[in-house]
Amino acid sequence: MKLNNLGVKVMLFLVGLVLLAPQAGHAIPAFARKYGVKCYQCHTVPPALNKNGYMFKRLGYRMPPDEMDGTKPAPKVSELDKDIQLSMQNMFAVLIQGSVSADKSVPDPGTPATDTTSSFNLDEAALFVTGNMPNTGFSTFVHYEMYQDGGSGLEQGFGVYTGGRANSSYFVKLGQIHMQEGEGTRAAMFYNLFPDPALTLTNTDPIGFALDQAPVGIDVGYTWASPYFKNIFAVSAKVTNGLAADGSTVLNASTRNAKDFWADADYWFGPDGGVTVMVYRGSKDQVQNAGMDNEFTYTPTFYRVGAFGNYLFFDKLDVLGGYVHGQDDWKTDAAGSMGQYTSNSLRGELDYYFKTGTVAMVRFDRLAHNVTGGPTMHTEAFSVGAEHALTKLGNVVMRATYNQEHDADPVAVSGSTDKLFKLDVRYMW
Repeated sequence: MKLNNLGVKVMLFLVGLVLLAPQAGHAIPAFARKYGVKCYQCHTVPPALNKNGYMFKRLGYRMPPDEMDGTKPAPKVSELDKDIQLSMQNMFAVLIQGSVSADKSVPDPGTPATDTTSSFNLDEAALFVTGNMPNTGFSTFVHYEMYQDGGSGLEQGFGVYTGGRANSSYFVKLGQIHMQEGEGTRAAMFYNLFPDPALTLTNTDPIGFALDQAPVGIDVGYTWASPYFKNIFAVSAKVTNGLAADGSTVLNASTRNAKDFWADADYWFGPDGGVTVMVYRGSKDQVQNAGMDNEFTYTPTFYRVGAFGNYLFFDKLDVLGGYVHGQDDWKTDAAGSMGQYTSNSLRGELDYYFKTGTVAMVRFDRLAHNVTGGPTMHTEAFSVGAEHALTKLGNVVMRATYNQEHDADPVAVSGSTDKLFKLDVRYMW
């Protein structure tokens, strides 16, 4: 386990928070403290959202009302928290995750493993700050990574205004926002039962674009719900700064004036099933062959279209699936014509809930991709695992997973297989 001074400070800070937490016996996240509920009110097992958790987010982090039976007007969004006083204790939350892992990488074709590593890890330490202004539609959300992958920094930070009524609401969000994470029905969400999102959602193309990003922009949406929230229809659209030449998100003023566009439509139905359709269009300034004699720049555009669905059978078996098609501009030399990077990815997953807080899961993703003039390469990822909540509240979760992924590069026409076993514990206060 590698811990620099920052890591040590973070751990001491978190230990202090745990010891000073005012909750006796159990430590629970801010939203659960605010409403006096368990984590399962909004999650199957944290952080995977259920239908109620989805509506909670769409209403600007306000609990959907129980009395919405359709016989009288639904309450206004600004009235949902009128009886709850603003409290510092209910505005802050901390997440810390540590793990033990063993990793083995085998390059193609069939050569001996390059390295087998095992380690104790501090995976993440994150701080969340959120709050709703009483009797208004305004709320804020801040997600700061105190430690992750050796670094720290702001992950999300935005203000949102939510108007209308609980069964017909709209929102406007402005700031640094996740692009696809937390959006859509459960099969389209980045936050899920496994340690990492599905390959179908995280695939990075040869020009450095991926849906896994948190740019600055504006997000608007509308949500309609039937009585008792049996059916929910929602649409969202974002316009953001997009990506810089190196694939990082553009967070400040830039000479790049083009904006990226994302849109999503969700339909929740039945006990906890849903369908999502998502589209993305963007562009970036690409530096090709960086540092070489034939370095050049150009401005490619890229597209993503995805469809996802899930259905929870008998409150036990969650069946999830998804498909994403990608088509991006691609050039190998300045004088050559514009080619394309094309990708088609499928995902499938089965999650079986033995009881509240205990689940076993299996997931498979397959990606076929190629660049103009090159062969079609296949990347596959298989994951299996189990999770168990160690507290009745659901705020301490132990998880064991095994992931085997074969990555194939359509540009280098080469690949490698990575095998990772991980045992982690996630604590949420």
